[in-house]
Amino acid sequence: MSSCDKIVVIGAGNMATRLALSLQASGYRIVQVFSRTLQSAEELALRLGNGVTYTNHTDQIVTDAQLYIFSVSDNALSNLITQIPYNDALWIHTAGSVPADIFANKCNRYGVLYPMQTVNKDRETNWNEVPIFIEASNEDDTLLLENMAQSISERVMLCNSQQRQALHLAAVFACNFTNHMYAIAEKLLREQGLDFDVMKLLIRETEQKAEVMSPIKGQTGPAVRNDYNVMNKHISLLNDTAESELYRLISQNIIKYNTQNNHS
Repeated sequence: MSSCDKIVVIGAGNMATRLALSLQASGYRIVQVFSRTLQSAEELALRLGNGVTYTNHTDQIVTDAQLYIFSVSDNALSNLITQIPYNDALWIHTAGSVPADIFANKCNRYGVLYPMQTVNKDRETNWNEVPIFIEASNEDDTLLLENMAQSISERVMLCNSQQRQALHLAAVFACNFTNHMYAIAEKLLREQGLDFDVMKLLIRETEQKAEVMSPIKGQTGPAVRNDYNVMNKHISLLNDTAESELYRLISQNIIKYNTQNNHS
């Protein structure tokens, strides 16, 4: 740990907060938090305690740290990289969709530590089970990141940038898009005076099936049965909205997957 005994966290959002708190609990020393919003930087620094400083000015970021963790939006990352002076430290980001070599023209040592989990700064994260994918520009830093990741999780894997982008894309489908479907379901139920709680057992069962069988094998519903009477009724209930087109496209895709699976 001596090679990264001073860490600066760039960002103070959900991932930055949960990761910083976890690393600190594992014995790593975070000395400063930077955020574009001073209040966010202050809030995270206060949660970390131990004299952690904070700033919203890039020219006030300490320059003698051994590790800089960039946990910011993809759009903000490329801009911030150009504003922070480099001191031969290891620079890493936590993004799934950004290649490691985004740092290549700025610094010699760089990498990625990508926790594939949805997190919230105000909700505890069970890091022990979170898959963490790492990549670095040299073997020594790969080992450093591996040790760091293993201090908080039992599921640490090497992963190149192309693989990680596929992981991130898959995660958007499995998590973000799925959650949006929950939001649509909640809206449909609310319009009829029903509570979203009635869906929760169904959601849990669907999740549990995905853990023990292929999602293709576990698919149910009118599309997999080619029940066009039900599907057309559902589409008509959606009244030619964006959701009706979404329903149609997803149903067509389910039919396609099911046909391919039956013929394989």
